[in-house]
Amino acid sequence: MKTKLVVVNENTLGYILPELPNYISILHTSILRGSSISGRDSIFINSGDRVRLATKEDFDLYRVDFTGYDNPNEYEYDQAVN
Repeated sequence: MKTKLVVVNENTLGYILPELPNYISILHTSILRGSSISGRDSIFINSGDRVRLATKEDFDLYRVDFTGYDNPNEYEYDQAVN
């Protein structure tokens, strides 16, 4: 199983480890996009949360370097070209 790179509620970039499928480890949040998360390493996924696979463009948007994550053998992410 692979680690999933995800965007939560369109305001938080993170990843889901296969052994902890109900938690998202946070890479970056955006208060400008509506995130109220601060100072936490991970969050529990609630039933109302919208979670989607992240794209390379999401990493640019959140200003997180994609180097190291660009490994489809280890990470699952949206590889669609826009």
